[in-house]
Amino acid sequence: MVAGTKLPAFGSGVMIDTAAGQATATQTWQPNFHWLTDEIAVGGCFPMKSVPDLADRHGVGAVVDLREEDCDDEALLGAHGIAFLHLPTPDLHPSQLDRLDIGVQFVHEQIARGRKVLIHCQHGIGRSALLALCVLVDKGMAPLEALRLAKDKRELVSPSQRQYEGWSEWLTRHGHPVPSYPDFGCIAYRHLAQH
Repeated sequence: MVAGTKLPAFGSGVMIDTAAGQATATQTWQPNFHWLTDEIAVGGCFPMKSVPDLADRHGVGAVVDLREEDCDDEALLGAHGIAFLHLPTPDLHPSQLDRLDIGVQFVHEQIARGRKVLIHCQHGIGRSALLALCVLVDKGMAPLEALRLAKDKRELVSPSQRQYEGWSEWLTRHGHPVPSYPDFGCIAYRHLAQH
């Protein structure tokens, strides 16, 4: 190995300088989100130090955080021109119906203002996916079409059965057809059959 070579320290976002034998911080943050449409991304949480990168490099202009266990720094996001909505929801649970409606309205308002929206929870699997599905259906997609799109764009999307039930209630409340749980599961959990 050549002295002075920088090697990634696995999964740490840190480079090891072989000449000095020391770790140095680098710009290695990789976003944990996927764009479902040109305006809507779904993903997991992000370090607050990456906020400038979210705004400048990725064009995120609004964030919806669905974590109950934590919350993004609204002041820091605002300082970078990012609008913010916090809808605290326990992991593996659906947001309350009124909160889903607030989230859908917020996303639509931000898109109408020309902002790209990142919807996130801790890992980008259930809570954020559920709100994104509601937004897509509200924009005119059929429920299973919305789920298929989300799953195709972000393989991690797999809302829990409780979240499916919450989505079903939201769909019913807004007059949309409700897919059966087996039909939902064939898409949401297809990654389990592939391994």
